[in-house]
Amino acid sequence: MQSLKNELEALGQGHLLEGFDSLSPEDQKTLLREIKSQDFALLKTLHQEATSDTLLKDATPDVTAPMPFTIAEEDHRHEMWEETGKLLLAQGAVAAFLVAGGQGSRLGFEGPKGAFDIGLPSHKSIFAIQAERLLNLASQAGHAIPWCIMTSPLNHEDTLAHFEAHHYFGYDRSYIRFFSQGMISALDANGKALKSAPGHLALVPDGNGGCFRALAASGTLAWLIEKGIRFVFLYNVDNILVKICDPTFVGALASNGQAQASSKVVHKRNAEEKVGIFALKGKLPTVIEYSDLAENLRTQTLPDGSLAYDGGNIAIHLFRIEALRKLQSTPLPWHAARKKVLDCPDAWKFEQFVFDAFPLLGTMTAFGVEREDEFAPVKNATGADSPATARQMLGLLHREWLHKAGVALAPQTLYEIAPSLSYAGENLSQRVFDRERGKGILEFKV
Repeated sequence: MQSLKNELEALGQGHLLEGFDSLSPEDQKTLLREIKSQDFALLKTLHQEATSDTLLKDATPDVTAPMPFTIAEEDHRHEMWEETGKLLLAQGAVAAFLVAGGQGSRLGFEGPKGAFDIGLPSHKSIFAIQAERLLNLASQAGHAIPWCIMTSPLNHEDTLAHFEAHHYFGYDRSYIRFFSQGMISALDANGKALKSAPGHLALVPDGNGGCFRALAASGTLAWLIEKGIRFVFLYNVDNILVKICDPTFVGALASNGQAQASSKVVHKRNAEEKVGIFALKGKLPTVIEYSDLAENLRTQTLPDGSLAYDGGNIAIHLFRIEALRKLQSTPLPWHAARKKVLDCPDAWKFEQFVFDAFPLLGTMTAFGVEREDEFAPVKNATGADSPATARQMLGLLHREWLHKAGVALAPQTLYEIAPSLSYAGENLSQRVFDRERGKGILEFKV
């Protein structure tokens, strides 16, 4: 204990053990475990850099060029990519990696965001919809798809309980791995680690970029390698339209002999849409946050009038397994933010971002998709990117699927098609519609 006290004193964190002897044995054990989980030398360095304005948060590199992309469906290689991806899925070479550490508090829901019901006629949770989508694709491929689900200590137990209560939505339990993302201590303005209680540090998630470290530390990366996985599809929980393990997306990266990763991008709605964009610094790919992109670049147009910096980041990525092996031991840069934590109004929080992996990998591709087909985030209780907008986008997309299949549809009616019936609009017809109406195909109004 004395050596730990000395170490903490040297790092300016001696206050953490004040009153230790008055704690219950259980609280003592918890506090020691949490203290030992932290790299206080790193935190000291991060605080020093943040307070001297040298941390990466304000050091986005100058952009030299937009990252070019085209809508994949318009590419003549689209069918070849799709066939390649389907072959890889049939070989069991593709896995899904879900980042699901968030709570639904902003939606007025106390629980994991993935357990939230956005109000579709089926009342399925986001987890349920994604599980059915993966099961459909696995059925088509004839091979199970490993599903890695990264939670956080804030929602890990509740996430497991949700899956268990629904019998894992029919998913083979042996093909799902749950693990929690890392947590890092928040600091006060002077760099002192905060406590949430006498026996607990004030720990906050280390950012979505911590997923690479957590994947390896949990043994899940080794699990994927043992299963012969070659491509890992990484996505966030709150996109209701995500085409998990999209065969065309997989095939496009597999057909590129050099790229280590790929990301789906959409055209920006306008120059002022607050979304990060993909760009190139020299030959290295990067994502520039909206607030870091100079106005002259944000509004720059091409001869046809379209935006030059136009590749909007929708947090759907694909990595070769070799890239993930590299990232487990290649540290990402840290970003700092001043936010209220507990009763501290100006605490320091540090986090890492997924997109900071791309310059480290060196080569990647941008895969263009239509926003209406693949991107309906659920972030706000009302207004933009809310359950209401996501329901409408899904209903309109599924209506379009049925229309293309030649189904006679009622006017002003939207539809929810069970993912078990169709992964991306296939296998639909008037006969299927008549058979499944009121069961696998449900109607609703905006």
